[in-house]
Amino acid sequence: MKKITLLLIAMAMIAGNAQHNSNLPETSKGPNIPYDKGYLVEEINNDLYWVTDGLYNAIFLVYDQGVVMVDAPPTIGENLLAAIKDVTNKPVTHLVYTHSHTDHIGAAALFPKDIEIIAQEETKKILEARNDDRRPVPTLTFEKNYELKIGGQHLQLDYHGKNHMDGNIFVYAPKQKVLMLVDIIFPGWVPFKNLGIAEDVPAYMKAHDIALDYDFETFVAGHVTRLGNREDVEVSKAFVTDLKNTCQQAFGKVDFMESAQETGFEDKWMMYNTYFEKVVDVATKEMHGKWMGKLGGLDTYLRDDVWKMCESLSVDF
Repeated sequence: MKKITLLLIAMAMIAGNAQHNSNLPETSKGPNIPYDKGYLVEEINNDLYWVTDGLYNAIFLVYDQGVVMVDAPPTIGENLLAAIKDVTNKPVTHLVYTHSHTDHIGAAALFPKDIEIIAQEETKKILEARNDDRRPVPTLTFEKNYELKIGGQHLQLDYHGKNHMDGNIFVYAPKQKVLMLVDIIFPGWVPFKNLGIAEDVPAYMKAHDIALDYDFETFVAGHVTRLGNREDVEVSKAFVTDLKNTCQQAFGKVDFMESAQETGFEDKWMMYNTYFEKVVDVATKEMHGKWMGKLGGLDTYLRDDVWKMCESLSVDF
């Protein structure tokens, strides 16, 4: 049943890519996914490849003796193995987890049981607690940095503290000048619902500056339609900075007592929620006017992102 569901999801994504891209800004569009395969695999450069199904992305690095896989999204699933076979017959020897979420590593069990699985130590703690057969516990962990140098290839794994969630790392390939960071930046799109389900919004915002400190030309996100670049990271930073500023100003444009008089003071949750909804309405309208036509998904997730930022302004900043 799971395989059938994932297949239907993949087919829907491919069909959506073909039929509805015309409604999106050009910067939101990615390459077409071959319908007969359900995935696209392309070389970025110097034996570093990306695999996508049009919604989820992963990468793999080929070296003289094998393959290093980074993430294993279950929507791509067994097509990850097919994508690797399209390129090489070498075995997968290493698997890197960017973080613990199932939607990015839920197909990890498809790989050989004797491979080295590398992750930040917080990710290991989370996966030990989850006890999920789909997400084997890492066999090698690190606290802040780990250099995987193998067969003339090099991946730099860095943990700069919590951003999207505990354990979410930056994966950098210096030879290829490629940076992978998942669930923070969404090239050509507004962030997924609630700023990509960010657990720490200030750290989520700071991750943009950290990313820009790397010397990269190509950016790989965990989601959506295409590869990114430095400009995409800059645009994402501009969006979330504008989002924060707009939400701050919206709090000053809505009078709390005037709002409370509409609901009365007895139901505290209704009183506060009504006020908060008014603030979100103001900020959403302003952000929509400024960003419409520039990023995909604005009508779908902008209000949720505004709500998340307003919530964070209330308790974090």
